[in-house]
Amino acid sequence: MLQVSGLGKRFGGRQVIEEASFVVNDGERLGVVGANGSGKTTLLRMVAGELAPDAGAVAMTPATRIGYARQGFAGCANERAEVVFPSLFTLVGASRRIEELAGELAHPRDEASYDAAAAAYERAVAAAEQDDGAVLAAWRASGLRDVAPGERAGALSGGEQTKLALLDALAIRPSLLLLDEPTNNLDLPALAWLDGVLAAFRGPVVLVSHDRALLDDHATAILEVDARSARATTCPGNYSAYAAEKARRHEEQWAAYRQQQQRERRVEREVRAIKDAAMRRHSLTQNDFYRRKAKILARRAVVLERRLRREVAGERRVEKPHGREYRVKAEFASAGRSGDRMLDAGPLDVVAGGRTLVHDATFSLAWGERVVLVGPNGSGKTSLLRAVVAGNAGAVHTSPSTRVGYLEQAEADAGDTTLTGTPLSVMRAAAPLSETEARRFLHRFLFSGDDVHTPVQRLSYGERRRLALARLVAAGANLLLLDEPTNHLDIPSREALEAALDAYDGAMLVVTHDRRFIERFAQRLFEIEDGQLREI
Repeated sequence: MLQVSGLGKRFGGRQVIEEASFVVNDGERLGVVGANGSGKTTLLRMVAGELAPDAGAVAMTPATRIGYARQGFAGCANERAEVVFPSLFTLVGASRRIEELAGELAHPRDEASYDAAAAAYERAVAAAEQDDGAVLAAWRASGLRDVAPGERAGALSGGEQTKLALLDALAIRPSLLLLDEPTNNLDLPALAWLDGVLAAFRGPVVLVSHDRALLDDHATAILEVDARSARATTCPGNYSAYAAEKARRHEEQWAAYRQQQQRERRVEREVRAIKDAAMRRHSLTQNDFYRRKAKILARRAVVLERRLRREVAGERRVEKPHGREYRVKAEFASAGRSGDRMLDAGPLDVVAGGRTLVHDATFSLAWGERVVLVGPNGSGKTSLLRAVVAGNAGAVHTSPSTRVGYLEQAEADAGDTTLTGTPLSVMRAAAPLSETEARRFLHRFLFSGDDVHTPVQRLSYGERRRLALARLVAAGANLLLLDEPTNHLDIPSREALEAALDAYDGAMLVVTHDRRFIERFAQRLFEIEDGQLREI
């Protein structure tokens, strides 16, 4: 059992988490949701013991082994994989060494080589004694290639980093799993593997995620961290149950707020009417009787005013609901029509790093089509989008009026150096906007006040994604090439983006592994498999 009581954390002058309390038992999965920057990762780090809380406590048994899969490894780009994922490579290295030594023991060259191999075998077995082959089996099941221990973490794809983080968390045979955005950049087969891992794990799980399908399939309760109040509230059930309950509570709060407003206006009208009556009586007569009546009315008005002030300051006062203002208000400009046939590609070879990833790809895009491209990590999806953007030596043809808007997956990476300056300077460089217009535009993407002057390198993953989307919206493209557009976006922002794309009247080619997004948008579905592009 994991028990968190009254946990609080403050950074500078901002309260990030306040009085968070929850319990997660064996077999339970707590899904943690909230807006980007609301403190979800901070909460997970405090539970993991990486960050000391300012208040409250985290309780678990002394024997608890925590498997913690972090989100993002931008700060480790130049580190070796075995340094970034030490538990995994220590274990896997020992397991692989055991296999090699077993072969040497079976066919020794001489007695000395046998003795040396036997001693090394005992050491390797001791290093790998906590594993029964499960981690190596998980490595194979995840679809991860044979990553060398000395490879730079920055040279790995986002999907490879996520898989390694998950395998590293599993390598210690944990009794408690803490997962921070475990589906980021995972392909569909890897998502199915992760589903199996969560289904088989018997301990408690705390799962920070914006993947609605994952939360619906696995969460037994949802913890929402509110960015405004820093409070964390728990709702039993999966994400759909939480969303329905939140909508119900939201409507109830609006109804209570409207009733309160009506009551306050009624009391205010009554106070004004009484005051007016008292003043008229007092001014229109010199009769002491009527003057006393006027004073009584005036005192009644004072009593009503005091009661109104007590209600306004009272603990039972209903605050005005925030509505949906926390959502990204992304509205794509109407795309100027570009004929029925917008793009023709092929036969097209997609080459990256000297290796041909896709052979003889041929496809076309018509006006208004929504096409989703899927395939395993590393199969060439991003490279295909880049080839389309580059024109690829005449194998890609667009109509004269086609305006391409390209959202790169790398723009969400906190280590990306192509995005510099501040959100304000980024927007003014992307479109001919005055400072006031740029500020107004950024406000639609939740950048307000001093946020617009925050250095881009200090933005969170989700904030970077919102900024990248803002640049795209300003461009007014009529053919969108989107590479993992929902990566790092919180759930309300994903839903707002989907609503905006629903209203978009141009064409789209989207690389995504977001299962809900695919269900909603894919009119045509392309897949890259074994170097071939095919429609499924």
